[in-house]
Amino acid sequence: MAKAFAFIANNTSQTITGGGVVNPGIAVHGFGCTCCGRTIQLSGTNINLRETGYYSVDVGATVSASAAGNVTLSMYQDGELVAQGSETIAAENDLASISFPAGVKVNCSSVLTLVATSTAGDPIVTNVYTTVEKV
Repeated sequence: MAKAFAFIANNTSQTITGGGVVNPGIAVHGFGCTCCGRTIQLSGTNINLRETGYYSVDVGATVSASAAGNVTLSMYQDGELVAQGSETIAAENDLASISFPAGVKVNCSSVLTLVATSTAGDPIVTNVYTTVEKV
């Protein structure tokens, strides 16, 4: 059984410029507390993991771009790449889905950030979801 869980979602359309950070949205569901707050906590565009241990992460989103090219979603833990997914956008504003799992180890506390990039034009991200489970 999980020790902590969070389901985070954002259904708004986000046009990301220059390898920018994706807004993960709001915590829709979650449980698990550490000291004075949630074990998995949102802080702006970051997801804070506030307890030592292993976490399972799943990310998914609908993506597009302002021009044909590849769109990539990358998950960073404390600035280091831990997982990513990529899809080819055949024409401007075509839709594609990206989803990928990640596993992270936290020694004390850690920060997860999702970044969107595109090989042409600006990536557009919508219906982004993230599930994080402390195992």
